[in-house]
Amino acid sequence: MEKMICIPVWRYELMLKTFDEALKELEELKKALAEAGTSAKAE
Repeated sequence: MEKMICIPVWRYELMLKTFDEALKELEELKKALAEAGTSAKAE
């Protein structure tokens, strides 16, 4: 049996915004980690 909940539109939009920000931050961290890895190998 599947349960469903209803949330206000503003809550859903906030959730999407937060998720997008988290993905953006993760992408930035991945780039920084890749750069750190390549610069460490170059030394």
